[in-house]
Amino acid sequence: MNNKSRGQIILLLLALLFILVAPTFLKNQYHIHILTMVFVNIIIASGLRLIMTTGLVSFCHAAFVAIGGYASALTVMRLGLSSWVGLIVAVAVTVVIAVAFGLILLRLKGTYFFIATTAFGEIILLIFTRWADPFGGAAGLTNIPLPSALAIPGLFSIQFGSKVSFYYLALAIMLVLMLIAYRLDKGRMGAIWTGIHQADLLAQSVGINIMLYKVIAFAVGCSMAAVAGAFQAHYYSHINPGGFGFFTLVNYLIYVMIGGSQRLMGPVLGAALLTLFSEFLSLYETLAIYQTIVFGIVLILVILFLPQGIISLPSKISFWYQQLQERSNERRD
Repeated sequence: MNNKSRGQIILLLLALLFILVAPTFLKNQYHIHILTMVFVNIIIASGLRLIMTTGLVSFCHAAFVAIGGYASALTVMRLGLSSWVGLIVAVAVTVVIAVAFGLILLRLKGTYFFIATTAFGEIILLIFTRWADPFGGAAGLTNIPLPSALAIPGLFSIQFGSKVSFYYLALAIMLVLMLIAYRLDKGRMGAIWTGIHQADLLAQSVGINIMLYKVIAFAVGCSMAAVAGAFQAHYYSHINPGGFGFFTLVNYLIYVMIGGSQRLMGPVLGAALLTLFSEFLSLYETLAIYQTIVFGIVLILVILFLPQGIISLPSKISFWYQQLQERSNERRD
């Protein structure tokens, strides 16, 4: 293990230690809420980035967040089942929809894929808006129950309701999903997705079923979004289609692009920084109105100066420093 890898592991462990103990010294419940939303946005952005590894940018990702939220909420409210069953149902419903429509949509490329996924997302939100039964119409669903307690008789029981309990629940879900994403990204599946992105016809010519692997990526990425949606539904105790419109989708895309779509930690960094930045903007009413515009300006600057995202900044700084050193040595000679 080289020094660079060792340094990255130490930094990652320190970051994990910080987020584990953060609630002990953060007395303001609002700050704990912000960090909880950081975890949720990391899950959503990481799912979108996973789809993007195949070379496709999905413009219906926000709709799958909504599908997960509605599926889990209705499972609990209409069927009277546990929220954990609701989470499983949310993922199952999402996989079925993602596979069914993915087999159609993923045959398209470029502008056609953009138009098709945008239309699909709008259709999903229109269904949630128009159908008052069972989706509650434009007002959505309210009084969604809190997550069911996690209990092992005679050992422990975890009740959910406080900000701290939701914080650790979101953290646990994020860590599990990020571990899955890491294993996929670094394994054979990730290599195939990257190959499809770089040259899909070449991948097909060597016997790779590119449609199969695109559908898998689409289903897994959408499932991650659905899990985040299910969490948000029970966390906020309400859900409505207005929270999953086009500008919400744009924010998800900006998280990935600004952080860097080529590396797993890119969406993590992008979602974390921009969620915190968004909360900062909310302190100023004028800036909050133009949040998406501000994000767009930041995105343009990153594309111009850091095309691989903020995650590439350390390597860029190292490269610039080496160039300065070389120029300095040349002047001395």
